Amino acid sequence: MVQAYSKDLRVRVINRLKNGKESHQEIADNFEIGVATLRRWVRLHKETGSLDCKVPTVTRPRKVNYKKAQKFIEKNPDKTLKEIGEKFGVKDTAVLYIAKKLNITYKKTLSVRGAKGRFERRIPKSFKPNSKRKSHLS
Repeated sequence: MVQAYSKDLRVRVINRLKNGKESHQEIADNFEIGVATLRRWVRLHKETGSLDCKVPTVTRPRKVNYKKAQKFIEKNPDKTLKEIGEKFGVKDTAVLYIAKKLNITYKKTLSVRGAKGRFERRIPKSFKPNSKRKSHLS
C-alpha cells in the first residue's frame, strides 16, 4: 500500500518554496516529488494552514451483511450462487467474494461429504469418511 509523504518533507518543501529562489520544477526535482504534488501541498497549506496528510474516511458500508450471509449459506447449503445473490440483491460473483471472505468453499457435492451440499467450511486434512457405514450391496 502506498504511504503518504512525511510531514517533515512537506514542511521542508514549503519552506524552500517560501524562500522564492527556486521554481516549482527545480524544487520538485530536488526532492524527487511531482510538480502536481508540490502544488497540491501549497494549496493545502493555503487552505488549512497545515500540511497534515488526509486521514482516510470510514469505509463504505457493504451491501451484504456478512453475518447474515453466513447464516443463510449454512442453513441453505444447496442454494446456487445465483439464488443466494437474488436473496441479497447482488450478483453471483459478489456471493463468491463473500464466501471467500468467510472462508467457505464452493464445491460440488461429493460422496465423501454426504448430503451437505455445495457450500461448507473447509475440511481439515485429517478428515476421514465414515468407514462403519455398510453398503447396501452386501
